[in-house]
Amino acid sequence: MSLARSPKDIEKDIANIEHALLTVSEVRSSLKHFTDIVRAEQKGPNFVQSFSDRLKCVKRDLNTLSAEGENLKGALEHAQIAANENKFNWELIKSEAEKEAAEEEIRYREEEANSGKAKELGSIVKASAHHAYKELSSVVLERKSTLTPSEPLFFTKNIHEWLTEKKTDNADLFVNFIKEEQQTLSGSTCRIQIYARKALVADLELEYERGSDTLVIHQYDIKSVKEEKQSWQDSQYLVFQKMNLLATTAFEDMLVFFAREALYNILNWFASYHDLFVSPCQRCHKLLQFDSPQYRYLPPMVRTWAKKQPIHQNEDVPMAQSTGVPYHMRCYTEYRNNHAM
Repeated sequence: MSLARSPKDIEKDIANIEHALLTVSEVRSSLKHFTDIVRAEQKGPNFVQSFSDRLKCVKRDLNTLSAEGENLKGALEHAQIAANENKFNWELIKSEAEKEAAEEEIRYREEEANSGKAKELGSIVKASAHHAYKELSSVVLERKSTLTPSEPLFFTKNIHEWLTEKKTDNADLFVNFIKEEQQTLSGSTCRIQIYARKALVADLELEYERGSDTLVIHQYDIKSVKEEKQSWQDSQYLVFQKMNLLATTAFEDMLVFFAREALYNILNWFASYHDLFVSPCQRCHKLLQFDSPQYRYLPPMVRTWAKKQPIHQNEDVPMAQSTGVPYHMRCYTEYRNNHAM
């Protein structure tokens, strides 16, 4: 005996099955993206974050599929029992199938006939439009130009203004556009190179979101001025390997600001590295310090950056944090813990 299920239950079962099949498709898509990231030869600074995000997507889709599979148990058991009993009205099924096929054939013939009429009407319209175009092409209308010079895009304008304001203080800093700024539907994108002589070179792929007035860093790479390498390769110098890790935290804090202020904060931060190898640590007053067995002895490779501070009770504005101050990583960690930054 098969378990009794109403037509409404069966329709619900079919909808659940279709939904589960869509989830299977999403699982396959998530697995493909995850596999592509793992197999990618170019693994940039954001690889770990991308790997983690994709792994979470795969787990989420698998959990969803598992839950939907539990809901399908009753429907699949009913289908298995019904198939074993084989009590189907095959004559009725065949009749309905033939009826649907005949109706589909009639619809096809009607669409084909309507398509022919549409093609005939389209030919008439095309001929009329061609004639009208020939007539209009001989008419010349005089019109004075009302075009005004377009305003510079976000990055072009603000980087130029920053250089104009700060150049006297940062004579050894240069900012070049590796990829010229291009306008998008939501703002603009570009790729710049920040060059601090005798210190570092930083490549940044940036995007400006006009609607939210925010800045996005899609990719970055910090290296020595002496290095020639691809962005996905690690620097051969330990200090710049460490700086690429530090930049992740620094950018997260600086990108909280609105776009123009965030861009200025980033440029100011890189400008503060002009004395990377000559300025002693603010805390221990030494030039080199043992960082770890992996990175060994490093100069003060931390420069404090702009960060929004919480407003404490009885304060109208948040306390300001000094920026561009040199620290060793260990000294900076101790300083941050002592001051509850």
